[in-house]
Amino acid sequence: MSTERAIYARGVPLRVWAVYLTVLGLLLLFFALIAQFAKTRLAQKYTGPEYFRICEKSDSIPYPCISVANARAQMDRIIQERKLAPEAVAQFNRLIENLTVPASVQVPVVCYVNALQLNLALDKMR
Repeated sequence: MSTERAIYARGVPLRVWAVYLTVLGLLLLFFALIAQFAKTRLAQKYTGPEYFRICEKSDSIPYPCISVANARAQMDRIIQERKLAPEAVAQFNRLIENLTVPASVQVPVVCYVNALQLNLALDKMR
């Protein structure tokens, strides 16, 4: 027989409780880290101003549009993500000018670009 005396808490040795609480603490820490990582990734993915709006013409269906200033602000990022040549900036500016829709009654003062047509034109640039 062993000379050690096991210390019990409600019929379970304290050593077992210590292991249980350690594992539980590590699991909580692990899930907290995962939650923080997910929160950070989502924040990175959805940061920035709300660029898109829904525009309408009286004779057509609604379409996503973006202001000319916001389209130009995103130009460097889009060129980098689409892996276009640095010379594509001039083409991009021409696309924005060609696809610009003048200000309307629904969205006064600001000229917009049809985002769908812009993306399709950028796809053809490759």
